Amino acid sequence: MEIKAKYEYDGITHVEFEFNGKKAIVLLPASNKKNGKAILKTEYFGAFPELQLEMVKRGYTLLFIENHNRWGTPEQIEDQYEFILFASKEFDISSKVITIGMSCGGMISIHLAARHPEVIDTLYLDAPVLNYLSCPARFGDACDVTDGMWDEFERAWHMTKSELLTFRGHPIDELGVLIENKIRVYMAYGDSDKTVPYHENGIVLERAYMENGLENILFIDKKEGVDHHPHGPSDINCAINFIEGK
Repeated sequence: MEIKAKYEYDGITHVEFEFNGKKAIVLLPASNKKNGKAILKTEYFGAFPELQLEMVKRGYTLLFIENHNRWGTPEQIEDQYEFILFASKEFDISSKVITIGMSCGGMISIHLAARHPEVIDTLYLDAPVLNYLSCPARFGDACDVTDGMWDEFERAWHMTKSELLTFRGHPIDELGVLIENKIRVYMAYGDSDKTVPYHENGIVLERAYMENGLENILFIDKKEGVDHHPHGPSDINCAINFIEGK
């Protein structure tokens, strides 16, 4: 591993290097606090960092590898998986991670958990994209704006909107693996989200868990009057307590 940058700030060591041709970042807690557990931020590394930084301060190691696109294509998921295995050995941490997935990062978290449940401890999902027909295709109630989001998806998946109608690789199609493996989920969302409407996305996961008797491993954090942003739990301590099984 060739380190590109390394520095310490506020007791946290920041290490930057390249993994499989992609930028990778690891934040290490103070050595006297390190608990051997890992967080994987699946997308948008610097966005709404309050939860991840609080967890690093409490002893977690934070992992991040850049995505060439944010739409959870299979090769991206495999890069995430390989990075977890590499980091677990290189930094002496658990190979079962807690993901922090916000918006498209939540989608990536679901894809990763569905393909490699053995490396998942808990999912923190925040306004997650779980239904491509909703976002980015906007066939439902999502805001119909011209922001290039669909063009991004089409380039990433090489798929037209007509082909998407019969596609069966949405995150909501993969929930059975999460249920089978009883993967714990903390899901935050804004009830006024116009970009990724909860009733077209996260609600499918909520209902699937409830219908399968898994309400004890699911926490729903409904943020009243909140749109897609800002991301983050209503109460960081509450979120961490759930993640830690308290």
